Amino acid sequence: MKTRASYWQLLPFLRPHWWLFAKGGACIIGYVLMTLLLPYLAGQAALYIGQGNVAKIAHWLGLATVVFLVRSVFQYWENIWMISASLEVALSLRQQVYAHLHKLGLKYFERSQTGDLAYRLTEDIDRVGEIVHKMSQQFVSSGLQLIAIPIYMLYLNWPLTLAGLLLAPLMGWLISKFGRQMLILSRRSQTQVSNLSALLTEVFGSIRVVQAFAAQDYEVERFNREAEHNRSTRYRAERLKALQYPIVGFLEAISIMLLFFWGAGKFPRAVWPPKSLLAFWRRWRCCSILLI
Repeated sequence: MKTRASYWQLLPFLRPHWWLFAKGGACIIGYVLMTLLLPYLAGQAALYIGQGNVAKIAHWLGLATVVFLVRSVFQYWENIWMISASLEVALSLRQQVYAHLHKLGLKYFERSQTGDLAYRLTEDIDRVGEIVHKMSQQFVSSGLQLIAIPIYMLYLNWPLTLAGLLLAPLMGWLISKFGRQMLILSRRSQTQVSNLSALLTEVFGSIRVVQAFAAQDYEVERFNREAEHNRSTRYRAERLKALQYPIVGFLEAISIMLLFFWGAGKFPRAVWPPKSLLAFWRRWRCCSILLI
């Protein structure tokens, strides 16, 4: 609940830039539609490859080229407007936080570390802008494709689609579990980096005092401890990430095997030819990539 509440606190910073998000969202919809159209055009061209019908092949490949070009245009403006919106949000947040700090009393600054405050105003707010960009672009685009592609697959063959989705709840649960653990480790890593920044600011700001009392070895020891904590936290996060892909990838492979086994045994060749099964597998593979 605390995480969701913190996300909702960004809404006042998003509303002034709704027009940029709206234009970026329209481009995302266009990009997704063009992406969904490309496999159909490629499949139509593949039907005439074995027949040697060069005119038909050129026709469908020409349409695919135009669609790909249009998709690239949508992708460019989607990136431009979403990046612009996320940078505007980060700028507004940074300005408001900095102005708020000047309204606080001296006791707050006596308790706080200068390096930590500087890190919050720079790196942390940049990360917030990156989250806004990823949520508004990658998450929305992947979400739309995850909705549209299964609907089209259900239209093509609903029993085969349901068979392929047997392991989807387990994959979703695993990805959610890994995501929560990654979030915890990421926060710990950010805290460690903030502590390192505060330590460096403190030591370099009073380097004369450190040298006057010959405390170099003590400060080196403090820095080594903080650096080791940061390395350990980052290593646990990367180890968890390395574990996620093989496990989810194995479940994806199992689901694909079930898909082929079910399709080969349930549907005769005349009703469900190999080309149609391969086209169906390509769409299922696209869904798996988006999910991972």
